[in-house]
Amino acid sequence: MKILIVDDDDFTTRLLQIQLRAMGLKDSGYAGIELSSSGADAIARLAQAPADFGLVFCDLRMPGMDGVEFVRHLADTEFRGGLVLISGAEPRVLQVVEQLARQQGLDVLGSLAKPVTPGSLRTLLQAREVAGVGAAWTDGPTQSTSSADAAELEAAILAGDIFNHYQPKIDLRTGAVVGVEALARWQHPVRGVVPPAEFLPLAESAGLVTPLTRTVLVNALDHARSWKVPGGLDVAVNVSLASLGRLDFPDRLAALADEAGFPLERLVLELSESRLPTEPRAQLDILSRLRLKGVRLALDDFGNGFTKLAQLRDMPFSELKIDRAFVQGVAGDASRRAVVQAALALARELDVDTVAEGVDNAEDLACLRALGCGMFQGFLVAEPMPAGDVAEWLDAWPRLREGVLGS
Repeated sequence: MKILIVDDDDFTTRLLQIQLRAMGLKDSGYAGIELSSSGADAIARLAQAPADFGLVFCDLRMPGMDGVEFVRHLADTEFRGGLVLISGAEPRVLQVVEQLARQQGLDVLGSLAKPVTPGSLRTLLQAREVAGVGAAWTDGPTQSTSSADAAELEAAILAGDIFNHYQPKIDLRTGAVVGVEALARWQHPVRGVVPPAEFLPLAESAGLVTPLTRTVLVNALDHARSWKVPGGLDVAVNVSLASLGRLDFPDRLAALADEAGFPLERLVLELSESRLPTEPRAQLDILSRLRLKGVRLALDDFGNGFTKLAQLRDMPFSELKIDRAFVQGVAGDASRRAVVQAALALARELDVDTVAEGVDNAEDLACLRALGCGMFQGFLVAEPMPAGDVAEWLDAWPRLREGVLGS
């Protein structure tokens, strides 16, 4: 699997190539980097061998085919790797093209302003791991599982090779740890640790979502029982819409929680805004029953999709998670700040809690606090960690809290 850099500026492509190599190119599962000076040439290469490339960096301002055209043609090739947009254009333009690319089904890691700095590049690539999307840049070799056999994934589920990492969620007002989010991983014997974006589509197409969801839930409920926290911790689990196709899902979930001795009131199920039901009758039945049982529901990646306000009004969500694309850089970007303010105002009107995802620096955290955001999670607090490390981190948090949150 290779990286493709598309930019007519030779200095930019060479500099980016050096930075990527310095970050451990081969250790991250990439065999090499190819450079292209035009969008048309890059599309021709990708169309010929799309599976050969796992990551594409593309400039927006190029002669001939510009970046917007490139995005359109890239979507037509059915490229399944990650896309990073780079440009010296104003941030608002970058944001709009990023959203446009997502609308066309592309896996957009984010955007980088020119000149690209090693810090911004590393932050973007590492943030992908927290979101559970694509390859983990610093966690060892990872390759695409697009050709993986469904039987292999099924065997992994049965063998216990699906495991969870956890990232803490913090109350911005008090600094208290209110919960953790469970992030699924696949321990593959050849590919190493595989994040969910690379095996969830396979699970959905192969009809393995139900056993996969059950495994992640059982792991999370079991681990939560071992964390001795006064009052307990909330545990959030990402749930595919495919899991909500069975009317007995609430009863099955209640049975799992009862077996683990875990109160349903402390369980949060997260549904991505980009994948809300288009025919919601059965899902509304299930979601309503879950809420009646005490389970809380979070609308994940808010701002990244185009949810109708009526849909938000009619679905029983109790928590709104603001997408990292708007959180990261909110302190210095008026347009991001406007989106976050609008999301917070909407949450207040709907009387639901708010969580900011991907908080990686103190400036953004201070801005979110001033805007009135309720909770947050991100690298500033902790990277996703194995279940066995959570208790030690919880013990250390009182000493770390002042350094993160200030006085």
